[in-house]
Amino acid sequence: MSLLPPTPQQQKRIHDELPPDSEMRKRDILAIKEWLTKQPHLPNHMDDKRLEHFLFGCKNSIERCKLILETYFSARTALPEFFYNRDPLACDIQQNCDVVQYFVLPKLTEEGYRVTIFRLKETMLERFSLTAITRRILMVLDIRLREEASLTNIMIFDLKGFCAGHFTKCSPTRSIVRKAMLATQNSMPFRLHRIHYLNAPSFISNVLNIFYPLLKEKLIEKFRIHTGGFEELYPYLDKRILPNEWGGEAGTLNELNDAWRLKIEKHRDWFLREEKLSKTDENARLPCNKSLIEKHLEGVQGSFRKLNID
Repeated sequence: MSLLPPTPQQQKRIHDELPPDSEMRKRDILAIKEWLTKQPHLPNHMDDKRLEHFLFGCKNSIERCKLILETYFSARTALPEFFYNRDPLACDIQQNCDVVQYFVLPKLTEEGYRVTIFRLKETMLERFSLTAITRRILMVLDIRLREEASLTNIMIFDLKGFCAGHFTKCSPTRSIVRKAMLATQNSMPFRLHRIHYLNAPSFISNVLNIFYPLLKEKLIEKFRIHTGGFEELYPYLDKRILPNEWGGEAGTLNELNDAWRLKIEKHRDWFLREEKLSKTDENARLPCNKSLIEKHLEGVQGSFRKLNID
């Protein structure tokens, strides 16, 4: 499944928000590479294109890019449940592709935003694994980092088929959920414009009330809760970019999900190689340079208000 590039109109909107400066970008990439050579605990194998995508996702801020790179690598060491055994052909990943439809739409929105959809295909609770879901999400994000620079993102969660048991598995009172939040929110240079929840059940307020105290107000403001289905997206998105079943032209839900299953499978050798390379050498870390991930894990039972969600 190809991520289609911006149209000229979309590219103009992207440039309006983040004006291009190729010479400055080259200097910034060199500065980041030089910084990496001075961090004995960090790997230094990323090519310029991936570093450029990191920088773009950080709104061209060198200092923020350094922070995210540090966390990106540290998370892969500190959270092995999500970053080890990332074999796309592994049983848990394959089963998750059968149970959960998770994919990125090929076309950007008119504003140049990338849209990702998450929904259940099977509702059997015993086949719903948060660890496998998180591992797969992070694999997809890594592929995107290789392929494109993302201005910002829209997430669509279709809650049709979710029961109280699914939400219990996702409760922030469970340590695996809090770790998953750390892995997905802190270690990637992806900005978030909006989160749409479709087919929200009557008890959704009770569920979200558990999360609200743990999240920044800035993130909560991005939530849009819809009790109806895909039609409620139409005021926000050009429906033509959506799946066929939702009135769009992007392909069927199954086709889109299967295309991204195949896409991560095609990256299998890269994932297995990256698993060995993209992690920190904690023995080489300077005592004064403790990772933010480790600090958050030490206080994982506390507040998540320090999370960087832009």
